[in-house]
Amino acid sequence: MTLDVAARLAAGRSSVTNTQTYVTACHAVGYQHPDLTAHAAQIMEWFGGEDGLNLTVLDADCAVLRAASAAADEAVRVSRDGLTALTAAWDGESGSLAVEFVDRHCAAGLALAGALRAAAETCEALRDGLGRLVDEKVAAAVSIDDRRAGERPVWLAAAATVSGGSAERTEAVEVVTQQITPYVDTDIRTDWLTAMRSATSSVGAAYEDALRQLNAAATVYFEVPGALGSPPPSPGPVPVPVPVPAQATSAAAAPVSSPASVPILPPPVAVPEPTVPPPAVDAPPAVDTAPVQPLPPALGTPASAGMPALPSMPDVGGGPSGLIGQIADAIGGLIDSMPDDTADDDLPEPEDPVDEDDSDEAAVTGEPASEDVPATEDPSPEEVVTEELPTPDAEVTEAEPPPPLPPPEPVTAPVPPAPAAEHTDEETPCEIAADELPQVGQ
Repeated sequence: MTLDVAARLAAGRSSVTNTQTYVTACHAVGYQHPDLTAHAAQIMEWFGGEDGLNLTVLDADCAVLRAASAAADEAVRVSRDGLTALTAAWDGESGSLAVEFVDRHCAAGLALAGALRAAAETCEALRDGLGRLVDEKVAAAVSIDDRRAGERPVWLAAAATVSGGSAERTEAVEVVTQQITPYVDTDIRTDWLTAMRSATSSVGAAYEDALRQLNAAATVYFEVPGALGSPPPSPGPVPVPVPVPAQATSAAAAPVSSPASVPILPPPVAVPEPTVPPPAVDAPPAVDTAPVQPLPPALGTPASAGMPALPSMPDVGGGPSGLIGQIADAIGGLIDSMPDDTADDDLPEPEDPVDEDDSDEAAVTGEPASEDVPATEDPSPEEVVTEELPTPDAEVTEAEPPPPLPPPEPVTAPVPPAPAAEHTDEETPCEIAADELPQVGQ
């Protein structure tokens, strides 16, 4: 049966009250002790250390642990039955693995049931120990007070008179000094105080022992059926390709293309607008600023063999010949579909017939007829890139379109056999052999 702590303490409260009255009266006449007279309610404090202790709640905890232990025992029994059936029904390596798994599960359940049973026993021992200690403490307080049950009425009256400060206290002080003080210094200071100290320390030791036993239980782990095998390796991170803008690709590929591929550019390519008006009236002054020089012999290739590679592009501000070359390179694809006679009829003829051949050849090759750049020097990709890019002035002028330009002649006009005239007077070995062939045998 669980002890009712509150009721049991109440049973010894009257005896403790008498002891407190005796100690207070003795302290009024000069008696002192650190464990008895430190403050006015020190005796009540020693006795009331277990106030509020409810062993009924602890008993309910013990019942819950007992029920959990019984449920664990039943689960272990069912698992053992299942293990027996599994052993008989499943053979082979897989069956052996399953049997081992269930057996480990049963062992873990058995350990858990034992831990619950031990916890229930520990709590029950704590419950019984606390009840016994409280009962012994109350019994000690009552028994010590009953030792002077015959003198109790006289002592209580004298102690009340001394503590109350009455004028007729001479006889009461004598009773307290000669009778109550020796009792307090012997029975209360030794037996009563020892019983209270022992009860308090024993209660604390009971709690510590219970906690130590509960913490000593081993932790129980149950395996998860899904973790029987090692999990498959997770795939590594897939690198995400970096998208390249189409404009950046076309812009990077356009500068390295040769002039021969310009005519096949798609029509949407914008045609750079010239910075100066293109009418033929303004052409002669610009032509006069740059001296016209014949092409070197290395560039004297017939038009039928294809357009030669451009050594370099002239500056945009170098004259009409540079602008005509840029326009010819940009809209060459549109000029291919136009008839030759139309281009010949619409193109205004320059005033100087000598400059016509030079201008035509400069337009076909895309460069002015000058000797500033050696003819034998092949253009590098970097030079083509820097020269074909339009200048900021050209981009600004795109916002204000000039009058429509006449189709330029240099792209589709047949190149006159000027290279033959530019050849040196020295005959090649083939020409010498052709001249000497009829003379063989003569």
